[in-house]
Amino acid sequence: MTIKLMDSLGMPYENTYYGNLEETNSIELDSHNEIKRTWSEKKVEKLKAKYNITSLPFIKIIDDETEEDLEFWSGFRPEKIKHWNSQMS
Repeated sequence: MTIKLMDSLGMPYENTYYGNLEETNSIELDSHNEIKRTWSEKKVEKLKAKYNITSLPFIKIIDDETEEDLEFWSGFRPEKIKHWNSQMS
């Protein structure tokens, strides 16, 4: 639902996790590939620990110029997506 809303608003995003240059950076907990699934599970645990989140998706708003983290949250939060989309306009 998060991706659908962001797409409908024309909001730019990257659907990745920056953690391992040798893997594709997308988290796939339901992958049939055991290596990919295990890698994904470890990345989710790192996200949970670092940002104190309990659910996915994990959204992080970053300033393109300074690369500063502006805000982050987990779960489907349409009000936050719409707020940040309006800030970008």
